[in-house]
Amino acid sequence: MKDFKRVTLQDVAREAKVSYASVSAVLNGKDGKSIRVAQATKEKILDCAKQLGYVPNMAARKLKNGSNSLIAVFTYEQIFPVESENEYYRFFVGIQETAEKYGYDILILNNRPTEDNASRVVMADGAVMIGVNRDDKGVQRLVKASYPLVFVGRREVCDAPTHWVTFDYQQVIAAMVGHLQMLCRTRSLVYVEAYEQDREPRRDKRRFLLEAAEEAGLQVISMQADQHCRVGKEDVAQILSTGVVVFDRLCLLDPFERQLEAAGIKLGIDVRGSVLEDDWMGGHSHWTRWSNQRLELGCLAVEYLSLLLQKQPLDDFNRLSPLHLVIAESSAFAE
Repeated sequence: MKDFKRVTLQDVAREAKVSYASVSAVLNGKDGKSIRVAQATKEKILDCAKQLGYVPNMAARKLKNGSNSLIAVFTYEQIFPVESENEYYRFFVGIQETAEKYGYDILILNNRPTEDNASRVVMADGAVMIGVNRDDKGVQRLVKASYPLVFVGRREVCDAPTHWVTFDYQQVIAAMVGHLQMLCRTRSLVYVEAYEQDREPRRDKRRFLLEAAEEAGLQVISMQADQHCRVGKEDVAQILSTGVVVFDRLCLLDPFERQLEAAGIKLGIDVRGSVLEDDWMGGHSHWTRWSNQRLELGCLAVEYLSLLLQKQPLDDFNRLSPLHLVIAESSAFAE
């Protein structure tokens, strides 16, 4: 099989039997500026370029002009979200739709970022990052170099200023606590976190929950599930005694429901609860939660990146995407 060979400006000039300068002026959109090319010659150059299959070298164009209307999207996940069942699918749809709206092409990097990947990212004018945060040296280097990089979800990187968009957790958690407080007969509720690394989104949710509970005059009893997403028997007893539980992750719900079913306890009657996530999996609509606004947050990330690339003021830009409380059977008897 014949190896691919990129058609160059020199190839077009040779085929058209004109100067390299004329070809460069026509194909780089500078005809009439630094050099004038006759209409007949221009048409001949364009015709030869089409016949030879010439396409611009975007990386080279970026080096020369400083911009190529290309943004990178990369994730920390091993498999890039291409199926609707994926947790990051709607984020990516929002990114893709808004990039198209603003006239950007997308460079997708779909493996775990390394220093090499970070260097590949700079082929683009800027980048959006989705997924779980890691202490990656390549990403740290990009942030320290002030490369236009927008995180989907608040991120802290090596004590350097970062650009990010995230959900308005504070408002929706305050609304959720306001809803649940009518159920808290002991003026307390249990908060259960999954067994995983303590990242920025979790810390934000926890802080907003504690603040809202304090404002409502409620005590929060915190506990952690095990590696299998289960809470211990004593913890379940504490939840039943309190009567109200809030989980931080969807993965905790099914094991908890199995524990309730085995004990003959009914969710929404004997114990009420909610979860600090949206129902992206589509199997927990009976749980009080918040709305799925992942597409909107993906859109917001590209809007923010576009302002960065245009060097527009950012002071008035709202980096928070609204969420809406969805009350369901798990706490249906609050009213």
